[in-house]
Amino acid sequence: MWRIRDGKATLVVYEIWRGPNGEEGQIDGVLPLSEFGFEIHVTVAFMVSMVGLSMDKVCTLLRFFWELELSKSQADALLNQLSRQWEHEFESLCQLIAVSAVVHADETSWSLNSVWAFLSEKARVLVFGCRKDGDTLAQLLPKDSFAGILVSDDAAVYQRFTKAQKCWAHLIRKAVRFTLLQPDNAEYKNFLEGVLAVFTKAKRAAADLRLKETGRAARVAEFFDDVCELCFARCGDESRQPKPDDETDREYHNLVHEVARLSCDEELFTFVLHPEVDATNNEAERGLRGAAQDRRTGRNSKTLPGAQRRTILMSVLESLKLHLSEFTLGSVLSEVQTWWHHGESLFDRLVAECGLDPPTESRLNKLVPLPKTA
Repeated sequence: MWRIRDGKATLVVYEIWRGPNGEEGQIDGVLPLSEFGFEIHVTVAFMVSMVGLSMDKVCTLLRFFWELELSKSQADALLNQLSRQWEHEFESLCQLIAVSAVVHADETSWSLNSVWAFLSEKARVLVFGCRKDGDTLAQLLPKDSFAGILVSDDAAVYQRFTKAQKCWAHLIRKAVRFTLLQPDNAEYKNFLEGVLAVFTKAKRAAADLRLKETGRAARVAEFFDDVCELCFARCGDESRQPKPDDETDREYHNLVHEVARLSCDEELFTFVLHPEVDATNNEAERGLRGAAQDRRTGRNSKTLPGAQRRTILMSVLESLKLHLSEFTLGSVLSEVQTWWHHGESLFDRLVAECGLDPPTESRLNKLVPLPKTA
């Protein structure tokens, strides 16, 4: 089988012996029924899934750097083998997301339905080809049992969580947009300056380590009053309605009501009460940046099986990147090698440490259901 030795593809011949009781010998770093070393599987998965290269470019790079002649069909088969090998790890990552203290979530459109990112201190799960609805979200973050804090935008699907932090960056960008559209509108300008002032004070309070729980609650009460005063001109007078022929003013009216509602729902200053929480959802947005770029350039899956494969590979590699001190081919191979020797992965150990049972059902098939065949 083909292995990488001293930076070059080398055809290695192994003699495999059975043990005294008929045990089958195993070759380190080789998947069952594979003609290629595991280092080649991981390299192809990294370049296709995380870097976003096409199969043609990946094959060209392997030929140039390693003198490895690999066809597109062989590269595709390697990705299929690796995703099957890592499917159990993906299920463990889904369990870890559900018991995380803080989860960042975001979604965007994709070639098939949507792509969703769930990022936490324990795991990173990216789901390609899923539907953007409450049923999909409930597979990973059931509202009746998720005890952590959800950081997200104000999309309807993220509403009614027990603890939540809505993204300030979204609100500020909306307020900035109105001042750019109508620079001379004093009301728009004053609202933007007020939002920025409240946010600045809240960020300062969140970073103040001298504040205890009661002090933080008192500061949040002050910020709540500031928001009420800021939104009173629009929300306090029911007769104050947006101009019917001015779409910009109607959108501004909705933004003011959105800020007031989020403040009343206690979803604007959670990051002050819990300093470990971010005030924005920028981390999840960055997690989807590569997927969005792939969508624009057409380098995305066109089938649901392909979406499932990409979901597994991206989630496992991104989660390994989170836990390894150095994310390199060598460190990934070393970590996975320990999984084979000990019979459990890093994510299995984390699941056990959280007091959870090993996964027994496939969330993947619920998140990205494959079409039924006749």
